[in-house]
Amino acid sequence: MSPAPRELHSVVHRARRLAQQGLPIAKLGTRRLAGRKSPFQMTLSLTNRCNFHCVYCDIPTQRREEMGLDEWKACIDDLRAAGMGRASLIGGEPLIHKHVGDIISHLGARGVHTAMNTNGWLVPDRIEDMAKLDLVCVSLDGDRELTDRQRRPGAYDKVIAALEALHSRGVPVVTMTVVTADASESAEHVLEIARSFGHKAFFQLEHAASCDVNAPIAPAVSDARVKALVDRLLQLKADGWPVGNSSAVLREQGERRYLGTCEDCYAGKYYGYVFSDGTVAPCLLTQRQQETGNGRSLGFARAFHEMPAPVGPGCSCVPTHEVNRVLALQPRALWHAVNLTLGVPASA
Repeated sequence: MSPAPRELHSVVHRARRLAQQGLPIAKLGTRRLAGRKSPFQMTLSLTNRCNFHCVYCDIPTQRREEMGLDEWKACIDDLRAAGMGRASLIGGEPLIHKHVGDIISHLGARGVHTAMNTNGWLVPDRIEDMAKLDLVCVSLDGDRELTDRQRRPGAYDKVIAALEALHSRGVPVVTMTVVTADASESAEHVLEIARSFGHKAFFQLEHAASCDVNAPIAPAVSDARVKALVDRLLQLKADGWPVGNSSAVLREQGERRYLGTCEDCYAGKYYGYVFSDGTVAPCLLTQRQQETGNGRSLGFARAFHEMPAPVGPGCSCVPTHEVNRVLALQPRALWHAVNLTLGVPASA
């Protein structure tokens, strides 16, 4: 199959997958208009274990019990029946979980649009499972020296190998760059990689390694450096470079650390997290505000509907706030989301 027909086939396939989500999307729209909760987009944290120990992440040190395959299947079925149309698999490193392939297959069989966040190290070894995903987000901090220093020696080359494997199978890809004091100067390199492969690159400020919503955001990165990076990304985006952040969110990032408050956020209303021990929470940063294991004890959909709203100053999580803008029914945000879902070329 030549490149152009292959790209068209990939877009058609994703359009069909989007059509399969008709019922969950309809439920979301109805409940959104009525002001009722709906677990439409859920992040499933399969494990806290990781083969990396990045300088800005303490998740691998936070021990959690892990649910087995049957429990994850029951969780997925419960949430799907309650309206889940999208799921994202994270960790730790989700590819470490021995049942990750079965979980991906189960989500696919239920018609759930499924994404994964990964460090990329194990992607070529698990490419058959990865090929079943609708989107893969690979972490990339910058050039080889920076990525290997902040994440793990050899990490950069593994990311490139992962991107090559994913693109060779036609799997939609994005990258995420955590903006640390050092990484703020690496945007052009990350965007050069994205342009060479034909995907989009996202950038977000570093959150506290403790995953505490009340901890300060990227205190080592000055306001002047944040503003300079945002201005550069806005110009690069205008020049056709594959910056994934929407222009609206970029402009907000240049004005404030917090892209919204917990009170304004739709986390816990239309999307949320299930952690490896069965805890259901609005998001990663507010997980400790919920009863441990509430999904196992109550049922996952019920735990989602009954959990208290998150409390805190907010966050700088770019995917969260891109989703918030979509749920606020902002036209440009809706168009931006459709482009990403259907895999419109990165220059668009």
